[in-house]
Amino acid sequence: MALFSKKSEGMVGVDISSTGIKLVELARSRSGFELVAMAMIPLPRDAIVENTIIDSTAVTQALVEAVEQARPGSRNVALAVSGNAVIIKTITVPAITEFELEPQIEFEADQHVPYDIDDVFLDFHIQGLNAEEPEKMDVVLVACKREVVEDYQLVLSKAGLHVKCMDCAVFALENAAEITDEHEPAIVGDDTPPDEDAEVHALVNIGANMMNINVLINGRMAFVRDQFFGGQNLTEEIQKEHGLSYQEAEALKLERFSDISPEALERFYSGLTSELVRSLDFYSASKAEFPVRKLYISGGSALIPNIATELEQRLGIDSIVLNPMKNIKVAGRKFDVEQLQRIGPMLMVPIGLALRNFDA
Repeated sequence: MALFSKKSEGMVGVDISSTGIKLVELARSRSGFELVAMAMIPLPRDAIVENTIIDSTAVTQALVEAVEQARPGSRNVALAVSGNAVIIKTITVPAITEFELEPQIEFEADQHVPYDIDDVFLDFHIQGLNAEEPEKMDVVLVACKREVVEDYQLVLSKAGLHVKCMDCAVFALENAAEITDEHEPAIVGDDTPPDEDAEVHALVNIGANMMNINVLINGRMAFVRDQFFGGQNLTEEIQKEHGLSYQEAEALKLERFSDISPEALERFYSGLTSELVRSLDFYSASKAEFPVRKLYISGGSALIPNIATELEQRLGIDSIVLNPMKNIKVAGRKFDVEQLQRIGPMLMVPIGLALRNFDA
């Protein structure tokens, strides 16, 4: 679903997080997709806090560096928002066409969005007929704070880039999962209600301080949630336990992981598990008959050694690290193939955004 989209030829995925810029450009190949351009540029700490751009100069400069490093073939961008900047709800309305629903969407949004409608951008996607009431249909309603979108548009434009698709991180995550071997996308036009054997899994993208969760039933979105928790929490636990500065704790996490105190790791995993259980409990409140059977983990924190095993043991749910780079062709003469394969799990969102260029 290309939310807030202005379809255009040529588009790159740009993921702007609290820790850095990730830019990805893809092309179609005979076997699927090929990496054309790629850049990862770090941001100063606190340049972006909870989706709010604090240091626009630093963000603009990082974007300029990303473009100079990657040299993408297009300056058109697909960008994602997440966290408290966006509200995503599935609503049920009488079955009508998209054309008929469009003029009514503001009225529907007014019932579900806790902001003034004039202060948000709205979009929607019709999922299909409702399983329990076939005369009605399920619609994904998305509202994003206008000021957040405009702030990101401004820094991108200063870097010579143009926003053509404003997406949500949880949907970009789903888009990237569709090119992996593990995830089965929903069958277009299939409105058959799920049964007890339905395939139910959760895409869990754990970044530095944001976790995106998207639960799918037979490949169709059933629940989404963003939470402020991530690898930064582990860094802070290392700081406390080892008496280090933030930079020293980050270096220990990335370069000497085996030296981290078991107590710091335990506190991190305890917090991560609690956050996941809280989200899965929210999901189960309305979908108890469809328990999550698998976790597909991605994001920078998916690179933490043995994280899938830890979560599987603590949650009792099969857990797998998802790597979209396994199915993307990479030219060895242009890129470090081994490095890209290693960090593939942290590229889920920018790859999902880059794939928007090929939406029908």
